[in-house]
Amino acid sequence: MNPSTMFFNRNPQGRINYPRNRDSVSRLFRAEGTIDSLPEGQYLLLVVQVGGLMWPKGKVQVNNTSWTSKVYEGGTPPDGNFALSLYLVSDKGYDEIAAWLERGKLTGDYPGLGQIKDGIKLHSIKLHLES
Repeated sequence: MNPSTMFFNRNPQGRINYPRNRDSVSRLFRAEGTIDSLPEGQYLLLVVQVGGLMWPKGKVQVNNTSWTSKVYEGGTPPDGNFALSLYLVSDKGYDEIAAWLERGKLTGDYPGLGQIKDGIKLHSIKLHLES
């Protein structure tokens, strides 16, 4: 069994502490949270979810057991409602996310993803985009 498989079976604990569930946020906001441990070769990232589609927002900055990130939500979710989820992703999964982000920068098009490959959702909150 390889180390990443062993890690994913360990059920890591991570959560979003700010903003709080059901908060209203501006298009650019700060998110903060905790993770019990982050083994080498694993990444934390925030993902905006609307319906069955997801838009990764890139890696978060981890410092010991806390993390922070700035999040920009440029889309137009129905009624302004969306979910913000914290994912743990393997090296391979993050490589695919990085390539998706790079294609988006080049084309200006960020099509929603149906899944986060090699990722585990650790926590999710519901947010509302301020008008």
